[in-house]
Amino acid sequence: MSTKNLQLFNRFSMRWGGFAGDGLQSTGLLLQKYFNKLGYYVHGSPGTQSTIRGGHVWQHVEINTTPFSSFDRPLDLLVALNSETIDVHGRDMRPTGVILYNADNVSSSDLSTYIEKGIMAIGLELTQMARKVDLQTSVLANTVAVGAVLALLDLPKSPYTEVLKKRFTNRETIIKLNIDALELGFNSIKEDQVKWSLAEPAQPAENYLVISGNEMIALGAAASGLKFLAQYPITPASSILTYLSNHAAKLGVVVRQAEDELAAINMIIGASYTGVRAMTASSGPGLSLMSEGFGYASMTETPLVVVNAMRGGPSTGVPTKMEQADLDSMIHLSHGESPRLILAPRSIPEAFDITVRAFNLADRFQIPVIILSDFALSESTQNLPPFDMDVEIDRGKIWSKPTDEFPEFKRFQSTADSIAPRAFPGTPDAQYILVGAEHDEESHSLSGNRCGLPESWDIREKMIERRYKKFELLRQELQGPNLYGKSDAKLTLLCWGSTEGAVKELVDEFISMGNSVNMLSFADLYPLPSEKIRPYLTNIKTSVMIEVNFNGQFEELLHNELNWRADHQIHPLTGETPTASSLKKALSKLNLEEIQ
Repeated sequence: MSTKNLQLFNRFSMRWGGFAGDGLQSTGLLLQKYFNKLGYYVHGSPGTQSTIRGGHVWQHVEINTTPFSSFDRPLDLLVALNSETIDVHGRDMRPTGVILYNADNVSSSDLSTYIEKGIMAIGLELTQMARKVDLQTSVLANTVAVGAVLALLDLPKSPYTEVLKKRFTNRETIIKLNIDALELGFNSIKEDQVKWSLAEPAQPAENYLVISGNEMIALGAAASGLKFLAQYPITPASSILTYLSNHAAKLGVVVRQAEDELAAINMIIGASYTGVRAMTASSGPGLSLMSEGFGYASMTETPLVVVNAMRGGPSTGVPTKMEQADLDSMIHLSHGESPRLILAPRSIPEAFDITVRAFNLADRFQIPVIILSDFALSESTQNLPPFDMDVEIDRGKIWSKPTDEFPEFKRFQSTADSIAPRAFPGTPDAQYILVGAEHDEESHSLSGNRCGLPESWDIREKMIERRYKKFELLRQELQGPNLYGKSDAKLTLLCWGSTEGAVKELVDEFISMGNSVNMLSFADLYPLPSEKIRPYLTNIKTSVMIEVNFNGQFEELLHNELNWRADHQIHPLTGETPTASSLKKALSKLNLEEIQ
C-alpha cells in the first residue's frame, strides 16, 4: 500500500482490549486465521475476568515468520476499545509501539504518559464509524479496527474477507456489514501513518489450522476411539464439552452434559464398564467433587481418562487464570491408596499425543488416568500443520472366551504382570460385580460379614500389592524428560506442563547471547519414571526449577523419589501465564553467574 520505507518485522505482537461482549474472542480468532492464511506462524492467548456479564477482556495475537514456542508480553500494537485497556496493558508497550484507540471511549489525556515516552497514539471514532455501517449496533467497531490494523501493517484486505466469508457461511448480510466496516477502517489510516511491514515467512505455514489446547485434547480423544463424554461445564475445561458436542455426530461420540461433576464421573465409570472408551473433563473444584468416584474407579480397576484443566485455587480461587497447583491433590485424589497415572501436556501439539497415550495406558493397565492441563494450555491457540488422526489403539487384555492362559474368567485374578483381563457385559461366563469394597479375585466383596475374618486378611494384602505392582510396570512405560539444548550446559532450567514454551523461548534467547543454558521439561509425572530421570539430574551443574505454585510440588516429588532439589526456584503466582520476558526478569533477581 505504501511506497515509503517501513519498519520491517519478523515477529509482531498485538493485544486487543475492551468490554466483555465487544466480540474480542471472535476477532482474535479471525485475525489468527487471517495471518495463518498469509503463511505466518501465530499464537493466541485470551484474557478474561471471572464475571457472568461485563468486565475487562483481551486477546493477545502474536505473529512470526518462523515457528515459535510461546507468546510474550511486550507489545508492538495495543488496540484499546476502552480506557481500561490503557490502564491494564499500557505498561507492556515497547517504546516503538503504537496504541490504536477508540476515541469515542478513550480520551487523549489517558495516553499522555505514553505519548511522552514517544509511543505513537492513533485515535479513531470506532463506535461512530461502526454505526455508519449499521446503525443498530456498535459491535462492528472490532472489524473497523481490524481494517485500520491491516493498513498500519501494510497488509491486504482480501484474505481477511475470505476468512469472514468462511466464518459466516450463507449469512450474506453479516458478511457485507463486516466487509464494509473493514473497508472503512482500512481507509481511515493516512499514508503517513503506515508504520510497519511484515517480512515474508521463510517457510510459509501452508494449509495449517488454528486450534486450541482443549480442541487438541478433544480430537486426541476422538482419534483414540472415545465413545462417551460426560461433563459439567466449568472454566477452563468447558470448550472440550462444546467442541465434542458440536462435532458429536461426525466423530461418533455420545455427549452428555451432566447435572454435576459427581454424576459425570459415575456416568463414565458405567460407560467404561460396558466396554466403551469414556472421558470427563473439569477443573480443580470439579475434581474435588469427583474424588470418591475416582477412588471407586481405582478400586474396580476401571479405565478412565479425566482431564483437569487447572486454574487458580483453592476453592473458587482465580477461575480464569493459570496455575499448576493441583499436582499434589491429583496424586492424592480420593481417600486411601489408589493407583493412578498423571500426564501433563507441555504444548498444544503434545495435548493430542498425550490424550492418545492416556487412553491406551488406561486400558492396558486398567487404571484411571489424569491429563493435567491448565488454563494457559486449554484456552491458548496456535496454528499447526495437518496431523494424522489414524492412531494406534491398544485396548489391553479383553476376555471373550476360555483360553489356555485364562480357562475361566476371574476379573481380579492374580497374574504375572498383575493385570487380569476384562470382560464386557453379555460375554458368556464372564459375569462380575463392579464392587467398590475390597474384593477377591472373582469380585466378591470382603465387606459385610466377611470383613475382619482371617480369610480376608491375606486377600486384602494380596489385592493392594497386585494393584500397586502395576506401578512398577508403568514406570517402565513412561517417558523421561525432554532435554533442550546442550547436555553439558552450565545452567539448567527445569519445568513441567505448559510452561515449557516460555522456558524454551528464554533458553533460545540466552543461547543467542552466548550463554550456556539448557532446559529439562517433564510430562510424565506420576508414577515418576525415576530411573529414566536420574541420569539427567546427575548431569546438572546449576539448576532453577520453574513451576506455577507456592510449595514447589513437582520439586517435592523429585526430592521424595530421587533425593534431589534444585539450587534455585521461581514460582510465578500472579495468575498470568509466565512468558520468556517475565521469567527472564525473575531470573535476573537470582544474580546467577551463568547468565551474567
